[in-house]
Amino acid sequence: GSIHDKDGIYTLGLTVPPYTMSGTAVTTFLAALNAGSGFAGHTDWRLPNLTELESIRDLGTVGPAVSAVFNTGCGAGSGGNPGCTVLTCSCTVPGSYWSSSTYAGPPDLAWEVLFGDGTVDSEFKDTESFVRAVRGGS
Repeated sequence: GSIHDKDGIYTLGLTVPPYTMSGTAVTTFLAALNAGSGFAGHTDWRLPNLTELESIRDLGTVGPAVSAVFNTGCGAGSGGNPGCTVLTCSCTVPGSYWSSSTYAGPPDLAWEVLFGDGTVDSEFKDTESFVRAVRGGS
């Protein structure tokens, strides 16, 4: 039920001009991570670009298609470690995750990585999808 819920889904932005990243991924998810003293003491959380998001894929596995370090302990009832916290575990569900990269064609689309099988696709920015946060340079 919090921003750390692995099942939380968010929109990326507007599908009409000016096509800004103003959806709930920014206004709810990132805003909460960066509020006050921030998450884990940091206030520079952002959405990864497509290259960054693709870098955690492992095309040798499916459901989710990520390296093991990005799927450790998804919590009670999901085969994970029920004793872990958001600071000690990482969880990736086999769904679509937003990148911050706008599609080169129609600007109302952005790139997503589908971690069920590791494929990449574009989707309308007002569609609800999963998100991960990264810090540092873009």
